[in-house]
Amino acid sequence: MRRRLVIIAVAGAIALPVAGALAQAEAERRVDRAIEFLRQSIGPDARIAWGLRQVDPVTGRTRLGDVTVTSGNRRVTVAEVLITDVSDTRLGRAEMRSLLMTEGKGERSEVARLVLGGIPIPATGAVDFTRFEIGTLEAEAVSMRGPEGNLQLGRLVAEGYAPGALGQATAEGFEFRGAGATSNHARIGRFAVAGVTMPAPGQDFDIKDVTVRSASLEGATLTDPEKKVDLALGRLAMRDWAPGRLLDLAVEGVSLGAEFGAMGPGVFRLGRFVVQGIDAAGLATAWSTNVQPPDPAPGVPQLILAEGITAEANGAPLLSLGRIQTDGSMAADGVISGTLAVDGLRITLPRGTSAPLEQLGYTEIAGGMEMLGSFARQGGMLAIGPWRTTWNEAATLTLSGRFLEMPAPAPGTPIDPDAQTAALLAARLQQLTLSWRDQGLLGRAIAMQARQQRVPEARIREQWAQMVMGMPIPGAGPSAPPRGRAAPPAPATKGAATPAPATGKGAAPAPAAPAAGQPDPFMPLREALAQFIRQPREIEISLRPLTPIAFGELTGLAGQSAEAARLLGLTVRLP
Repeated sequence: MRRRLVIIAVAGAIALPVAGALAQAEAERRVDRAIEFLRQSIGPDARIAWGLRQVDPVTGRTRLGDVTVTSGNRRVTVAEVLITDVSDTRLGRAEMRSLLMTEGKGERSEVARLVLGGIPIPATGAVDFTRFEIGTLEAEAVSMRGPEGNLQLGRLVAEGYAPGALGQATAEGFEFRGAGATSNHARIGRFAVAGVTMPAPGQDFDIKDVTVRSASLEGATLTDPEKKVDLALGRLAMRDWAPGRLLDLAVEGVSLGAEFGAMGPGVFRLGRFVVQGIDAAGLATAWSTNVQPPDPAPGVPQLILAEGITAEANGAPLLSLGRIQTDGSMAADGVISGTLAVDGLRITLPRGTSAPLEQLGYTEIAGGMEMLGSFARQGGMLAIGPWRTTWNEAATLTLSGRFLEMPAPAPGTPIDPDAQTAALLAARLQQLTLSWRDQGLLGRAIAMQARQQRVPEARIREQWAQMVMGMPIPGAGPSAPPRGRAAPPAPATKGAATPAPATGKGAAPAPAAPAAGQPDPFMPLREALAQFIRQPREIEISLRPLTPIAFGELTGLAGQSAEAARLLGLTVRLP
């Protein structure tokens, strides 16, 4: 019994060192494989050496000290490398401290701390960067200096990188300053991105292959002294750049300084820009593949908004725009409706740049715009009304109309320009109204000519009115003698509409010009224009065909103005 116990004890005494030696050897082998992989990632001809090497046979935790890697004229030194969680197929974590890389031509890079983790180790040990994957990457206090300039990065963290995909990444404290007094200077306070897919290395870039779940950028600046460009961005935030998803984008605090040609140095500023509820990636994909863009998501409002737009040159204001906003939505029945609003537009005219407007007494153009519209895919009905453009102290132009059988290709349909043109020519005009409310423009034009000719303004008004009355119109025949101001025709009086005779669809075409003794169908229009010149308030011109007329048929009315007036249902009134 004692002999057996002695044998077991001796065997145990021998087995423990042997097992420890085997574990140590296995740990060393795995570490060597990981080190070889890291060496290959630097270059196939790289050589590696270290002053200290400690490998824990149980955990496989490895500590290397005073590591030196050389490859050609490149030399890398690392004060300490800690390697953990190593297997034959995976490098769990490698942490490097005080990394210094030098290369020819004075290039020098320093990293206070670098961590690589979750990296698959290929069976051959060779590194293929087209298939390279990184589970985790961390870098702190990065500094790179070279002939082109200096780059600094406070911190970088990335997770889940694989060819064509990135889980998330964050970079803080980025700055690049080019060499020389006229070199570029760029800064980024913070940049973050998550959920990215993109073309893999070696593949051609295509916007349709890019998706981003979220991205943000803060405190970005770019200065190019040579091109005299100074760009600044306060904040950018984006979510859901992916086909079929609705983009949420916000940009704030944009400033661009540049040369504005002969006007000298200028600055453009944008307070805020917002996009919501739009499949922006789907639109970009449709444009890049030449197919019809997707429809709005039913019941989801769309918004594009820009606020606080200003521009100045040599310290003098050029442009200011309080707000430009478009809204849209699609109802459950497929009707798409939208609005457009432009508020607080003011364009300052630099002295000597616009002589005609200066002669009219304008030193700026100020006003705004508003529009309402809807489109029904069934029947292709497009309704616009009103579309109102206002020029302060000048005029207000208002347009409204209805159009039928407007082309509406299904989303994803290949775009054929010839087919679209043919479909547009087949679309029909149902109603169109144009009104002009004068708020001083006509009076300024008459006053300017009166000053130039040194005659009373009333004489210029009457001359213009008589010119309108005698103006020849192709196909309308000779104009009738002017009736003067004393007895304007009843149809052109305030509030009354003056219809021109119209013929229904299929009616026999009338002569190109009215026969002798027949009234000129354009006489009501002439008289209304003459009265508007004498007393400029508002004039409204409408087309209301009894039967909607195709745009393609309008070309056949060229040179037949009298017939066109009848077919189009031309009316004019002075509200």
